Amino acid sequence: MNRFLLIALFCVLSVGSAFAGDQRRLSSVEITELKQAICDEIYDYGYFGEFYQIGENVGTPQHWVARVRVYIDPVYRSADEHGQVIYKLMPFGQIYRLFFIDKGGKLTLDGNPQNRFPITQPSRQTVYMDEEDVRQDEQAWVKSSFTIDTEPSSDMIRSAVQRQKIRAGFSEWEYKHADQVGSKK
Repeated sequence: MNRFLLIALFCVLSVGSAFAGDQRRLSSVEITELKQAICDEIYDYGYFGEFYQIGENVGTPQHWVARVRVYIDPVYRSADEHGQVIYKLMPFGQIYRLFFIDKGGKLTLDGNPQNRFPITQPSRQTVYMDEEDVRQDEQAWVKSSFTIDTEPSSDMIRSAVQRQKIRAGFSEWEYKHADQVGSKK
């Protein structure tokens, strides 16, 4: 009987530790990198002007700088190799998005803004999701924020474009401004 209990306890502990090995908590550095990736994409795609009067203004009445909430699932699923985040991405509204961290630590966002985050994709507008599920995620996940300058300097845009190109392998801004860059990348 004792041997049976010992075997049962071993099985329960093995399953629990295997599950724990499939997920981990995001580090503060990874959360910062995630917010930077979100901001870089917004500047690269030229969406920054869409954030006027969105969120809290941390700038001046003449120069709107939007503080936008972001909800980050603190658990990264190593087995599925993805994390989850909810935030406003204007002009699409609130979106649920997956992100990936490769073995070298490089973080990339799932989905392409050019596709408008349709219901058929894993990363999609939250309007296509159950409102109660979204509300529960927002309550359970880490609540943070990022800021978007609605009138960024050319240096801010250039820096974001460079990081976006390294991160995603493509820059929408460079593509749209190929005549200024020299050739389409």
